[in-house]
Amino acid sequence: FRFNGIVPFPAACKKGADGAMGGSNAKAPAKSNAAEMQKVSNDHYIEQGQHPPLSLTRGRVKTGAFGPVAMVIQVLFIVAFWPTDYDFVSSSVFDETVMYSFLGSILTLLLAGMGFLYAYLRSYGLSAVGMALFQVALGLQWALLVQGWMRQSTIELAFTFKDFSQATMAVFTSVISFGVLAGKLSPLQTLVLVMGEIVCYAGNKVWLLDHVLAFKDNSSSVTVCAFGAYFGLAASLVYGPAKDQVASAMVSGTYVSELFGFLGALIMWINWPSVIISELETGSAAQRMAIMNTIFALLSSTVIAFAATTMPTQRLYTSVALASLAGGVAIGATANLQLRPGWAALIGAVAAGLSCYCFKAPFGNTIPFDTFNINAIFGVPGLFGGFVSVIAPMFVPGCPLDWTKQLGGVLWTFVFAVISGAVTGFVLGRLQPPAVAYTDECYWEPADDIPRKANPGSVGAAFE
Repeated sequence: FRFNGIVPFPAACKKGADGAMGGSNAKAPAKSNAAEMQKVSNDHYIEQGQHPPLSLTRGRVKTGAFGPVAMVIQVLFIVAFWPTDYDFVSSSVFDETVMYSFLGSILTLLLAGMGFLYAYLRSYGLSAVGMALFQVALGLQWALLVQGWMRQSTIELAFTFKDFSQATMAVFTSVISFGVLAGKLSPLQTLVLVMGEIVCYAGNKVWLLDHVLAFKDNSSSVTVCAFGAYFGLAASLVYGPAKDQVASAMVSGTYVSELFGFLGALIMWINWPSVIISELETGSAAQRMAIMNTIFALLSSTVIAFAATTMPTQRLYTSVALASLAGGVAIGATANLQLRPGWAALIGAVAAGLSCYCFKAPFGNTIPFDTFNINAIFGVPGLFGGFVSVIAPMFVPGCPLDWTKQLGGVLWTFVFAVISGAVTGFVLGRLQPPAVAYTDECYWEPADDIPRKANPGSVGAAFE
């Protein structure tokens, strides 16, 4: 019930015809009475287990400097792209066509897969899908420039489809980290997260892992998944949990939002092989091997995820869709090696078991610091995949990996992700956060039927 910008206690609306509250000749109530009424109304909604409308809590705020800052950045991007060009010489038409199909699969994974996955929260669907689109649009341009400057050492860059593919991996890390902080960031904070993390990722990938350590993981398990997860976790720990306890109760799903989350996981499952093979030579034996190994790992991890989820309570939870991705995350570092199907299936099975264990919250409720339990989806499986690449030379004949370089790359990436993520979290904490977390109402104009009520005891139920 909205009246003159105030949502009064529902029972008081009955007085509208008498002029006490809603009549055409009614006088504006005193400020003290309005404040008291607002408090009563807040208490009423909270007692009913509902999130108060943001017109009542004054949580609906403006986006502030986000629009001007985003516009200035895009203008600077146009200026930076002005001296650049395309490179159609270094690769054949066939290779470019195949690379475009890989690029399309990765973008589908990022936009539809990750976007719908984060739409699991009952009142966060617009922010989940919308900010995924914004991160890809902003981050892809920024990653092309940053990685191009680092690799080509000139402002007159020449872009190939492979450059686009490598840029999507940089954006992938940012989208992963966003899942840790989802619901607690304003649009401006999301912009800062994307810009800052892509610079950190590019520095780690281009200068350290590629040039110094010669670390190899197909830009997957450690370079992208583990880095994005622990960058986001470190940032979230420094940034802190949402301050609004009523909003924290909204970290749960509805039946429809859970279906969207499951759909997002399925889209990621289907397109995951493209993430791993995108940087391998087109049509090579290594690329074909990576496809087969990834499929076996995903199949195995999916079965183990369903089996392990049902064991304690004899019930199924939507976390099975997320844990089923663990095999794809873990196999990335060794997917192009001459593994037999049994080895690939074993890696996927162990990764899924570790993921399911982490979903059981062995360290207590981590949702205030990790909204979508990204540690279980990408963090632990990514590190596991990295350590598999460390021991692979002992078991895989003709393995081209150096275990010392692999171990150094895994440890360094983890440390660098934590340090750079903590610094980014400190910067994010200096910016204005959402007035109310985990809801689209804060910055969007959603439909009136946006869910405001949290199911009792359902906080994080999908991650049990």
